[in-house]
Amino acid sequence: MSGRLIIRGGRVVTPGGVRRTDIEVSGERVAGFDPRGSRDGEVIDARGCYVLPGGIDSHTHLLGDVASGTRSAAFGGTTTALCFTNPRPGESAPNALIRGRREVEGRAVIDVDLHAIIGEPGRISTADLEHLKRLGVRAIKLFLAFPEQGLMATDGCLYEVLHASVRHGFLVKVHCENGGVIAALVADHLARRRKGPAYFAYSRPPDVEDEAIGRTLAIAHLAHAPVYLTHMTTAGGIERVRAARANGQMAYSEVCIHHLLLDASLYRGRRASRFLVAPPLRSRENVEALWSAVADGTVDTIASDHSQMRYQPPLTNDFTGLPYGFAGIELRLPLLLSEGMRRGLSIRRIAQLSATRPAQVFGLYPRKGAILAGSDADLVVWDPRPRWEVKASALHDGIGASPYSGMTLQGSIRYVFLRGRLVVDDGELVGSSLSGRCLIPAA
Repeated sequence: MSGRLIIRGGRVVTPGGVRRTDIEVSGERVAGFDPRGSRDGEVIDARGCYVLPGGIDSHTHLLGDVASGTRSAAFGGTTTALCFTNPRPGESAPNALIRGRREVEGRAVIDVDLHAIIGEPGRISTADLEHLKRLGVRAIKLFLAFPEQGLMATDGCLYEVLHASVRHGFLVKVHCENGGVIAALVADHLARRRKGPAYFAYSRPPDVEDEAIGRTLAIAHLAHAPVYLTHMTTAGGIERVRAARANGQMAYSEVCIHHLLLDASLYRGRRASRFLVAPPLRSRENVEALWSAVADGTVDTIASDHSQMRYQPPLTNDFTGLPYGFAGIELRLPLLLSEGMRRGLSIRRIAQLSATRPAQVFGLYPRKGAILAGSDADLVVWDPRPRWEVKASALHDGIGASPYSGMTLQGSIRYVFLRGRLVVDDGELVGSSLSGRCLIPAA
């Protein structure tokens, strides 16, 4: 579908509020509202539905199978994925970004922006950071955990990268868990012959996240730099963010959909190994604290942390050899709409969390993240009336398993448009739909 398009009769979720209006699309952009004159062109009937900005998932791992991951995203109303690079041993962060761009081009159903993982933080150089900036990267990621993978940054490295980020204009995303303490807890559990899958989670308790969040905020304050805290899971971490902001600090907070929908009780069952993720699922008390932060504006973005392939550590006969990570990009927006509205969130707030704030935080707004005249026509038509049950076999990521299997959702996505092109039509992919672009420009 190209040329002139009218989306008629929907309740359109704009930054200024919800309007019952028609949307005119011309080419790749939103032309305006309530079009006058000729009604020539394609018409989509959105009566009884909401029209939302296309979702922006701020935390994904799609490289390795871009086609499957972005296809799954499209079915779930996500039209832009912020995807991490996957540096190989010895590969510099800029070279991993260039390789990732090649993986995206010609394979993506949706638009993809690449954020650079610093895979060997002890080797990151000023030249690397300058090169990343020239490549157009908007964010880079450091880990305070996973020493066994060589990912754990020192406090000095975190300070230096944060300090440099102000000059180079990119945002630093931080995985906040205390890797040294986790390693000690793992060793303690194994010494006590605690080998079951639940101990993967028990070796990563809330305190190791809370400490790392507090440390990161303190170091960012010293560096006079904004910082983005990925996949927050604890009430303590939320309180640290609130305190930092009250002190004038610029700190962005991300929560993942699985930490809002699932809880640590799943580790008590026989299926515990299916729910391993880092950071792990938390107690119901922490889940409710996250929802309160979602409602009051403390949380900026809700992401999926979609892993197209679960991370597989070296095999062992205990929990340290179990795979972990969730696929969730297809269900992120449907789950947030269903559960969020059940809990009383406004649909405008849901659009902020799922699209507008990610676009604003990562420099894509107003081109993306909102329905405005002149913005990319990334649009989702969502019908609030149907009820349906999640079945892993019906998802489109090719994985065949989902932590959300059996959940009942309210509302379903009818149409998805990427830059004015219809890519999903009532549960069917339209044509090949390989119209996604890498938002990192070619060198």
